[in-house]
Amino acid sequence: MNAEAFACMKRGEIFITTARGGIHDENALAKALQSGHLAGAGLDVWEHEPPPLDHPLLAMENVFCTYHVGGVSHEARRNVAAISAEQIIVVLNGARPPRLINPEAWPAFEDRRRRILANAM
Repeated sequence: MNAEAFACMKRGEIFITTARGGIHDENALAKALQSGHLAGAGLDVWEHEPPPLDHPLLAMENVFCTYHVGGVSHEARRNVAAISAEQIIVVLNGARPPRLINPEAWPAFEDRRRRILANAM
């Protein structure tokens, strides 16, 4: 999201992002907010995390900010812990884990695991 993209948004809209830092141009966002084109912003990600305390967006009353922790809750942490444990157990049992983020790496991992286990016996 750059200045042109912010200009394409309807006047008075609120920009919210929880994606990845660097996806939105923070300076362009600040200008769109200062000019009144955008009514506000909700930010959970930053180009540099955490942002410096003197970052202009942190001083704006129409910006709600978190430091990449917007999705952190007790329930979310429990879920991540349970899912991680399930993934580890599946891999230790020799199976391909569900929720594999980079499936193209699985064959190389399988080969490496076979070599390590063969040398361990």
